[in-house]
Amino acid sequence: MKKTVFLLLACLLFIFPGVAGAEPAPGNYGDIKGWAENDIDAVTGLRLMKGTGTNNQGQLIFSPEAKVSRAQLATVLLNTFNLDYGYIRFIKQPLASDYFGDVNNSDWYANSLVMGVINNIFVAGGDFKPDSPASRLEIAQAVYRSFQAKNISVPMIQLMPIFEDTGTLSQDEMNAVVFVSNTGILKGSNNSFKPMESMTRWELAGLLMRCVQLMAVNENSLGGEIQLSSGQTFYLSLPSNPTTGYSWSLKTGVEGEVIAISGSTYLEDDLDESVQPTVGRGGRQYWHFDALREGSTNLQMIYTRPWEDTETQSFNLKVRVTSSAAKLFAKISSRFLYSESDTISVNLNIPVISGLTDDSIQFGFNSRWEKDAMDLQDRLLVEIEDYVKYNQQNNFPIRPFQLFTNYRLGSINEKMLSLFVDYYQYTGGAHGITERRPYNYNLQSGAKLSITDLFQADYDYRSVINQIIREQI
Repeated sequence: MKKTVFLLLACLLFIFPGVAGAEPAPGNYGDIKGWAENDIDAVTGLRLMKGTGTNNQGQLIFSPEAKVSRAQLATVLLNTFNLDYGYIRFIKQPLASDYFGDVNNSDWYANSLVMGVINNIFVAGGDFKPDSPASRLEIAQAVYRSFQAKNISVPMIQLMPIFEDTGTLSQDEMNAVVFVSNTGILKGSNNSFKPMESMTRWELAGLLMRCVQLMAVNENSLGGEIQLSSGQTFYLSLPSNPTTGYSWSLKTGVEGEVIAISGSTYLEDDLDESVQPTVGRGGRQYWHFDALREGSTNLQMIYTRPWEDTETQSFNLKVRVTSSAAKLFAKISSRFLYSESDTISVNLNIPVISGLTDDSIQFGFNSRWEKDAMDLQDRLLVEIEDYVKYNQQNNFPIRPFQLFTNYRLGSINEKMLSLFVDYYQYTGGAHGITERRPYNYNLQSGAKLSITDLFQADYDYRSVINQIIREQI
């Protein structure tokens, strides 16, 4: 019998459990015309945000121009990232009043705030000021910390944004700004990030959908598998075009109550509200799934017209749900290092592992990743001196060097870790070059893993992997 096959090249992003209650299905809000209607309908369909009440005519209202309060921020982060206690166990149940002096334990946002503190999204102590507007910087930091708390690695452009109003920010604050800017979650405009400005509810709806888009399992996971603990949730996203009459529907996967759909929505590709909907414009359909109990199921979605029997496309995903005790004990976070001069710009995103029981193995991993990045930086610093001197002597233009690094987590569990780091460097030529280095390790011994280590001796793993590649192509 062959060993369990770990697909190092696949990365299914998932998030952890939440406690959001059920809400009525979103209706037609009477006050969102021209205010990011697509995003607002999407986040309410996925149960991430809800309306603020009704108007005099009995219509639901969303209050799109209202400022986002700190209490609202805590609640939508709980709904979106499904924050939980993680590995922490308490002698007594933690309460919001344990952390802040101006919060009552019966307040509607109290549980959300507790989860935010436990996951290091909010800093305990003093007053929380729940009714105060949340600034763009506070929101950027909270979103960045939420991705870190859930150990969600996302691809992003390797670029150091240049803003005229972030010079006084601390390194931690700037890390959050870089993250939300490079991932497209929250960008600046006209060379300004406006860190102290507040955010409206319609702007927050768009931000949350961009988070969902980054986290969702999608069509590139065709034939794949995702593993969750009971109580966790995940998002699924598939391309769709309802103007043609086709739509996705669930064929199998929720029998036996292993998983269940807690929300769904459709979002058009073109988010420019000035563009009127046209026939033929497509988008993506989204689902929010909850893992209810231990077991496994084959989730199958089919793309059909309701009046036809023939399916044109299908999506299959094997979902394995384990007991809640089988959570990962290790996590990967980021360490950012920046420096900039007239001749070289350095933006290093270095992976950092924590939670291993063997401190020496953990130190070895972190030292290796930092050394690989710093060795490359030191080499370029030497090269830039010779480059500048030569070009000045020959009256050649000087093009500043660039060094960017970014990593992507592939797989992590109690036995193994797989990630890669992209090292991009520009040294004055026609274009830059990216080197991608894989790091695959046995977390229990610290030894490097090769692909043969994942299979029994003489097992024909090449044929299996090649067949998977052919099916995906």
